[in-house]
Amino acid sequence: MNRLQGSEQAKLRLKLFLDTLAGRCTVLEACKELDMVESAFHKLRNRFLEEALAGLEPRPLGRPRLQPDEDDRIAALEKHLRDLRLDLHAAHIREEIALAMPHLLEAGRKKKPR
Repeated sequence: MNRLQGSEQAKLRLKLFLDTLAGRCTVLEACKELDMVESAFHKLRNRFLEEALAGLEPRPLGRPRLQPDEDDRIAALEKHLRDLRLDLHAAHIREEIALAMPHLLEAGRKKKPR
């Protein structure tokens, strides 16, 4: 118990929880030492046992995988980014053409009916 990290009060509680479960002391003796009513002791000990049990549940090894919907969302965002980059590149080319050959813009505007 001394090797565990935690306050002295938490270590005492843990020791008494384990002692009552192992039958080394009664709940009333533990309550007296902790200056706690029996119902509060049972409530705290049950919470401790539930959290300990949850901590012992098997877990997958390694880093958790992204959820499938996250994978789909990332793929969609990457595709959208590629499309936006292509649109930007096309806009830059149109701008360069307009600056280099402004007469093409004028000819294009005259042919369109109003």
